[in-house]
Order: sequence, then structure tokens, then C-alpha cells
Amino acid sequence: MSVREVDVTIVGAGTSGTYLAWRLAEAGYRCLVLEKDELENLGTRIGPFHMEEEAFERFGIPLPEGEELLHRLETITMWSPDHRNRATARFATLDMDKPAFMRRLHSYARKAGAEILEKVEFRRVIREKGFPAGVEASGSEGDIEVTCRLVVDASGIDGAVRTSLPDSPWIENDPIADLDTLIVYMESWGDLQGEVGADINSFLHFQGWYAPSYGDELIVGVGMPASPEGARKRQQAFAATLPFTGRAVSSTGGRVPYRRPPLSLLDSGLMVVGDAAFLNKPFNGEGVTSAFTACAIAAEVAADALARDDLTREALWPYNARYFRDQGAKFAFLAAAMPAVVSLSQEEIDFLFTVPGIFSEEGTRALNLEYELKSDPATALRSLPALLAGIATGKLRPGSVAAIVKMGMTAATLRKLYEAYPEHPVAFGAWAEKVKPLWEKADAARHGYFRRLLREYE
Repeated sequence: MSVREVDVTIVGAGTSGTYLAWRLAEAGYRCLVLEKDELENLGTRIGPFHMEEEAFERFGIPLPEGEELLHRLETITMWSPDHRNRATARFATLDMDKPAFMRRLHSYARKAGAEILEKVEFRRVIREKGFPAGVEASGSEGDIEVTCRLVVDASGIDGAVRTSLPDSPWIENDPIADLDTLIVYMESWGDLQGEVGADINSFLHFQGWYAPSYGDELIVGVGMPASPEGARKRQQAFAATLPFTGRAVSSTGGRVPYRRPPLSLLDSGLMVVGDAAFLNKPFNGEGVTSAFTACAIAAEVAADALARDDLTREALWPYNARYFRDQGAKFAFLAAAMPAVVSLSQEEIDFLFTVPGIFSEEGTRALNLEYELKSDPATALRSLPALLAGIATGKLRPGSVAAIVKMGMTAATLRKLYEAYPEHPVAFGAWAEKVKPLWEKADAARHGYFRRLLREYE
């Protein structure tokens, strides 16, 4: 067994783990990243992916060039299921090749001094007096024992480190359930014929979208809970509604988390980031930029704790407080509220697109860039007569309205609680007892919607 000693061990060389290693290595700390797959395979299941152009400056990442940049897209359009109404927002999004982006991140981390080992699989956390002191892993060249001051779980949706830990109030170790995942299924289409919308086009009813892919090809994809076969069927149903046809050149897919994050993302000597922490955007499942937000905070907090040689829970706690009071609070609201909206019938969503102020350019932009559902009081008042008329004429079911109002109230309460996330771990237990029953309500609503979808596409 080979023995190594570093400051930080990061399990997982995906976007989150690599970005965090880059930032901590830049701060002067010895970082070792362990990746169970071959590095050249990372990102290949995704292919093209999107990042808002403004995010590159925010996270200090140079803009892509050459073959990595596939397209610069100017708009995103949300469509009604019947294609009669839409809301288009203007902001620049970069369509990029995920494997090339991963290679670039790896090069930045290595240049800063981080070491990345591929085909090395995490086995267990080494503990001394209950405190993480390193990890054991195994690779093609034998077993590895790494001693370190901080362990980071960036291992993806299955959370290899998190789920290996003993029961604790601070780190939830339950594996992700099938009903808390979305299966993303995408086809790349060529030989397009018909009316194709520009840039990114989103369809709430199917949790579907289409957007440019490699060259002149187009990605047509959906999200579907739990079932790969159901995802293919749902994608076919979605594709049949589009005003164009094409030839499927290739297909790809994967799993993304669709559930609340753990109530705490850390314990003494330990942090959880990225898909392992379920930090995906609740409205579209994208997880790169949302995870970078958390990683930027984690890097600052960890660097300060390492400098003081204090890796206690209390020293790392600002990672929890800073993340959950801002982006985490917004995501808590959306995660609780969105299932009631997306579970509306196709006809109800068609109707809502006709109501002034419900789907708008400002709202689409705010959702994608600020993670907010914005509506001013004057707009809400203007929309009320149309909503009442919709209920009276049967275009909007009273039960649907009641569900949206009910989950909206739960979501608003969750957001307030997260905005007041405890400053210190001593208050965490009382805070957690307040949010758990609210999440039980939100989870029940989401799982009920997911089960209905599974029956529809079984």
C-alpha cells in the first residue's frame, strides 16, 4: 500500500471537485483528487452543455475557445405545449463540449499544483478519534492510503463518501432514492425539416428542451423520474409535438438529483459539494454553475480553516450559512413550489400562457439568472380576473390552484427559514426540526407527481 500526505483529498474529478481543487491549490494547499473513471471519459455522457456567459467572469474561468465552444446562444424561449404562446428572454448562453471543458478545468487545477489520479476508487474514510484523517482507495497499481486535514465528497449523485459515514446529525448518509432522481434522455438530430426555434427552447409540460448541438445537429431532450425506459417514451411523446422532424444521429443520458440538499453540507474535517450535495437547479436540473457557487464559498471557508489549522465543524460552518442563506434559500423555494406547477395538465399550462404576467420575458430571465419567480403586485392584480375566468370556464381546475397555493405557502416558509440558517451549529438542531416537516410535505407532493408520470409512461 502506498501512503500519501496532503492537505485536502477530494473524491471525484468532475466539474465541482476539479474547480475546488483548482481554487485550493491556488491558495497554496496540497490537493489530491481521486477519480474512479478515466479522465478522458468525463463529460462524454453529456456531450454539449450550457453555461451562462456571465458565469465565467463570476467564477474566474476564462471563456471557451476553439472546438470547446460550439455555439453562442442569445435567447431562451419558454413555450406553451400547444406552441401558440411563448416567452423569450435575451441573455447570452455558451453551448460547449463537456469533455473539452473538463480537460481545461483539469489543466487549470494541475497548473495550480493539484494532483489528479484517475482509475482510483474511494473505499473508506480513515478516522482518528471520530475525526476524518484521510481516505483509503484502490487503483490499478494497488491500494492507496492518504492522510489529510480535509476530505471533500465531490463523487457525484451517489455520494460515495457521504453514504459511507456513520449516522450523524451533521451529515445525512442515506443514499439517493429513485424517486429523487431525474433520468435525462437526449437525442442528437440531423436532417432537420420544419420550423426550428432559435437558440434554447424549453417546454414546461414535458420538462423538455431542444437546443443546438455539434455542428448543425440539434439536441432534443427530456427529464423523467426514475425510469430510463420512461424517459425514452416521454422524449418520443415530446418530439411528436414539435413543429419539425429530424433523424436521430445519437442518444445519451444520465441521472441527476432532484431533491433537497442535505440540511448540512459539512462536519469536522469534511465537506460535500456538487451532485453529491444535490445542488442542481430545481427548474431545469443543470448542476454546473449552481455547484460552482457552493464550491467558491467552500474554497474560501476551507482555505481560511486550513490557514488556522482548525478544521472543526464550527470553523467550517460558514460554508453552510453562506450557501443556504442565499442560493440555497432560493432553491429551497423553487424545489418545493415547482412540482405543483409542472404537474398541471397540458391544457392548464396552455391557458396560463395566455394570462398576462404569468409567463414573461422578465420572469424567464429572472428564473434563469437570479433563480427567482418574480411578479409585482400590479401584475398579479391584472392577472387575477383572467385566472378567475379560467376557473369558471374549466380551463384551470380549482384543485390545481389549491395545490399551487398550498405548496407556494410551504415554499415561502422554507425560504424564510433558509434565509435565517443558523450562524452556529449550536442552533442547527432546532432549525432542522422546523424545516423537516415542511420538506416532508414538499417531498410528498413531488413523489405523487412523479408516480403519476411513471404510470403514464410505463
